[in-house]
Amino acid sequence: MQMRKVTFIAGFLAALYGAAAVTAGDTPGVAPVARPTQDATPAKSQAQDAAKDAAPVVNAPAKDAAKDAAQAVNAPAKDATKDAAQAVNAPEPGSPGDTLTREDKRMAYLVYKLLDKNGKIKGANLKRGAKLFYQNCRPCHGEDGMRVNVNPSGRPIYIGQRAREDMPTFWYQMNFGDEDRNMEAYYDEITLDEMKDIAGYAQTLP
Repeated sequence: MQMRKVTFIAGFLAALYGAAAVTAGDTPGVAPVARPTQDATPAKSQAQDAAKDAAPVVNAPAKDAAKDAAQAVNAPAKDATKDAAQAVNAPEPGSPGDTLTREDKRMAYLVYKLLDKNGKIKGANLKRGAKLFYQNCRPCHGEDGMRVNVNPSGRPIYIGQRAREDMPTFWYQMNFGDEDRNMEAYYDEITLDEMKDIAGYAQTLP
């Protein structure tokens, strides 16, 4: 009987000791029992994946900001280059390639080709201009251009003064006429070079 009691106590203590060994890692003051390391590998892998996923998130704003900055810097330069190319390739005002109306073309030709900085006609053949004026303009305006006042609503102005002080108006009326003053249009009657000579000569009249 005594022997059985001792055996029972020994078995009970052995069982109790084994349970304590299993839970020692969770018990304060008891040295932890070594555990298998296979669970540590997934934890390490998860940490690496998390770091890898975080990298694009951290770097993406910086990359986007750099890209946006580059586009902002390059955009004005590209636009300026495009505008310059269009300016170089655009048809010259008054040229056959221009898409302006015939009135606009003829007026642009005057402004860009014929007038100097003082409003005088450049390159006019005054001798030929005098002959053409005599043939086409003298019958109405007189030999000196002072037969018709071209400003009846104000102080008298004659074509010589009009040609010197307001060549665009003189040029337009010579090309396209003036219905209010019964002036004929010479756009289809006189060549452009002849009109240039007439305009230059008219600027010499009183």
